[in-house]
Amino acid sequence: MRIGLCLGLCIVGLIFLASGVSAEPLTWYLSGVQFDDGGTASGGFNFDPDAGTPCSTGETPCGLYSGVLIVTTTGAALSGATYKFVCGTDVPTCTGLTPDSTEVLNLTTTAGDQTGMPALALFFTGVGALPPAGLTDFGGTIDVSDSSLSVGAGQEASCSDAICSTPAPPSRITVTGVVGSSETLEQYLFFGS
Repeated sequence: MRIGLCLGLCIVGLIFLASGVSAEPLTWYLSGVQFDDGGTASGGFNFDPDAGTPCSTGETPCGLYSGVLIVTTTGAALSGATYKFVCGTDVPTCTGLTPDSTEVLNLTTTAGDQTGMPALALFFTGVGALPPAGLTDFGGTIDVSDSSLSVGAGQEASCSDAICSTPAPPSRITVTGVVGSSETLEQYLFFGS
């Protein structure tokens, strides 16, 4: 009986380990995101770090975004926009910031010529320190308030050219908010972080 129990537990353990090798894409949501001009951002996206170039290889860009729907509202500096297109993936000619990675999501409002069109960049890591370590298979919450060099940020501006290689003024920066996976965001909202 002990051999049968051990064999059964070992098989279940192997199945569990094998299923952990490649995780399903996680859905990430924006919560409480506000820009310095009073506008807001809401919505979400899916990120699969195992699709495309797997993020486990350390190469960048890596992973794959899908199901993007992020809406910004009008503030003092910019009008609101709806973002569905990922630079480099949905819009191959859009170079912008490094697309498809755990560290940054660069979005546009159109798949065509980007000149003068709105663009939104979400940075999931700080410029001065880690953590945060960006998006993961395990979920979590990432501060995008731009409140220090060790937290993420968001910037919305217009594209300066057809391939959105740089932002054109005016622009706005996030001052509050988080990006979180559905499971951890529920806990974050319930417990207050």
